[in-house]
Parts: sequence; C-alpha cells; structure tokens
Amino acid sequence: MTRLGAARQRFDKAFAVLGVEPNAMARTFATADLRIGDTRLHIAPLEGSPGLFTIGVPLSWLGSRPARDDLFTALAHVVRRLSQIAGRAGGVLVPPGIATTRQAGMPGGDVHTIEVLSPVEQEVLCNVLRSRVPALIAMTGRGVTASGQPLDRTGSRWLASSRSHLAARFLASTTHEHLDRVKAELRRRDGVAQLDRMDVSPGEEPDGTLTVVVRCVDSAATLAAARAHALVLAALAMQVRRMVRDGRRAGHEPQRLLEENRARAVADGLRARLAVEDRRPAQRGQGNGRAAPAEPRRRPARDVVRHLVNDAAVEFRNLDAGVDELAPVLLALDLPDLGVKHGSTEADLLAHWASGGDAELLGRCLDAMTDASPGGPLLAVLDQSFPGRVSVVMGTWRTRFAEAEPAKPAKPPQRPNRQTARRGGNGRSGGDGRRDGDGRRDGNRQRGDRRAGR
Repeated sequence: MTRLGAARQRFDKAFAVLGVEPNAMARTFATADLRIGDTRLHIAPLEGSPGLFTIGVPLSWLGSRPARDDLFTALAHVVRRLSQIAGRAGGVLVPPGIATTRQAGMPGGDVHTIEVLSPVEQEVLCNVLRSRVPALIAMTGRGVTASGQPLDRTGSRWLASSRSHLAARFLASTTHEHLDRVKAELRRRDGVAQLDRMDVSPGEEPDGTLTVVVRCVDSAATLAAARAHALVLAALAMQVRRMVRDGRRAGHEPQRLLEENRARAVADGLRARLAVEDRRPAQRGQGNGRAAPAEPRRRPARDVVRHLVNDAAVEFRNLDAGVDELAPVLLALDLPDLGVKHGSTEADLLAHWASGGDAELLGRCLDAMTDASPGGPLLAVLDQSFPGRVSVVMGTWRTRFAEAEPAKPAKPPQRPNRQTARRGGNGRSGGDGRRDGDGRRDGNRQRGDRRAGR
C-alpha cells in the first residue's frame, strides 16, 4: 500500500524597501544574520529592479499543517526583523507594487521551486504547469496600489511590464541525454535560447536534486496569500506524482491558445475570458463541403481557476489543508457570485487601505507582511463584513475537500489472444468476414475449394 507524499518546496519571497538608497540597503541586509531553523537566509537584491529584494526560503517539507505553521511563523519573524533593519536606515518595508505619493511602486513576483523525484516527473510537472499558467496568473496577479489613485485593474502589472519572461513551451523530455536536443529544437523553432526565462522551467540544485521552477506567480501582498499560492502548487505537484505513478503523461496543448490565454490573464486577471480548446468535431461548411474551423469557446477565468482548485481537492485533503489556508484564493472565486462584487480580493483590500493615505497604507501593509495566520487580513475583514456569505463559501469548499476522490487511472488496452486474433470482425473464424458474389464467405469458399481439390 503506497501513499503519495508531498514534495519539498521553497520560494523566494519578494519585498520592497521605500525611502532608502537600494545599494546601501543591500549592503545592510547582507550583514544581517537571519535564519529559519539552522539555515541562514540569503537576502538578495533583485537584479534589474532597484528597491526590490528577496528572502530565499530554503527547501522545506510543507506536507502538513503544523509544518506550514512553523515555516510561516518563522518567516513572519524574519520579515519583522527586516522591517526593523529598514526602519533604522530610514526606510519602510512593503510588498512589491506598493506606491506612495512620492515614490513609484515596483511590481515583482515570488519564484516558487518544487522538488521532483525523477526526470519523468520533472517533465510531466513542467508540462502540466505550462497548461495552468493562464489560471495561475489570473489567480495571483495584481496591479500597482498607490495612495490617492484608483484601483489598478491590470491583471498582472509585473508580467505586463516584464521583458525577462517567456511563455512556457512543451518539453518532450528533461533527461540529461535529451535536454540538449530539446534546447536546440526550441532555439531553432521558437527562438527560446534560455529555458530559465520561461514561466515554468526544469531546474537542478547544486546537490543534483531535480526541481521545477515557477516564475509566473505575482508577489503575494500578505503571508497568507503566499501560503495559499504554495499550497496550490503543492497540490498540483502531488497530482502530477499520481499521474506518473499511473503511467500517464501531459498532453501537448496548442502553444498559440496558451499564449493568447496568458495575454488575457495578464491584462484582465480574474475578469478575463479564457479560450478553451474545442474537441468537438468541426462542422461542415456550406457549399464546398469543407470543415469550417470552430470558434474557440470562452470561459470566465474564475471558472477556470475554480476547476483547477476543485480538480486538486483530494490533494488538498492529503496535504491537510484547511479552507482558511486557501481563503485568499477561494473567496476571490466565489464571493462575487454571492453579491460581493468589490472587496473579495487582496488587491481590493490594498486599494481600500490606500484610500486612507500613505501612513494608513504603509502601516497596514507591514502588518499584513508579518501576519502568519491562515487567511490573513482578507479573511478577517470579509468575515466581519459578510459573515454569512463567507461561511457559505468556506462550508462548500470544506465539503468538496472532504468528499473528493482521486482520479481513477485509465485502463490499459486489452491484448487480443491468439484465438481472437484469428477471428474475423464479426467474431467468427474464417478470413475477414467478407462475402463473395454467391453470398458465401471468402473463408468458407476457400475451404470448399480445398475439399474439392481445386
């Protein structure tokens, strides 16, 4: 009896420091002795993004709720220490994408890394996540929040302005003996010279551990959202581990369709309508008899993300994930259908704080970045404002997780035995079951000819 376990994960948590010269702040952070457990953390400036830094969280096992509680409590302590260091230098620590009346906001992303057990699992996870990129962008993306400015409705301001991201490509193999050929083919066909610039790419640790790197997730504004994002990726990784165990691989979805959906998600986020590959037979055109190309069907991005989460429900249960841990994702999906048209996302919450001025925005953001509680400030605010509707959403998803069942592996095709192989299409012995002009079967006529000596 085998139980699928969670993979180890890590993420580089991005943050910004306003009011201090970036190089001076980088030198100060480099001397800070900050740790999670016995691991000293690397606080590094983001190249090409002055004022942005990352906390390099080490590879950790997040397969149980106590393990996640411990990690995010320790991370909240680290962020609090960093905010104190920045404060002594005259700056203030905020999430990426936060602007004041005097300083522009710098959007950024959190880079997530997932450990895999084999090159096959690495290949399948890369290809599965490639097909989920538009949903992940719609789920995590947000714009820039500035005091006195209206809500930025861009799906992902970070990806919209980035010149260092490429849409992920299908990888036929990631084994060492094949990867060079895969890179050469992508360079020749698509002009992709560096796989690590793609939204999803295969990676390898210094000790040889194989990983998959995800670079399309916007930086979470709260630790609660970072926890929810990590949980979604952990569930997808477990889903892929189950696929590999059952001998299944990921299909090659059309590149053009995925890139168009990616652009829609970057532009509109959860308000986007994403095209769905139509596998129905094409309709015949009028007059010439040729098949007319079917118009792609469109689905709201909320429905696509909801399907992604629902499809991984059994993995969330195996991860011992509570609905409160996923609240930043679930509330944004379902509250609009219950009449909460504004305020269901963390971007809405940030915009509400920004309406109170710079001091209100910066203070609230720092509190959110050091709050390790599942659900964070979004769940607390919405539970106070709409307790009944929040209870409906949480209860519905709690039931889905509890009743979810793993997908059954497809049955392998049966091999015909020798007796069946000698039979015709109608299951009777003799030739291929065709009749001659006298109405007799070819096989019977041949036997009759042999008996007569012909």
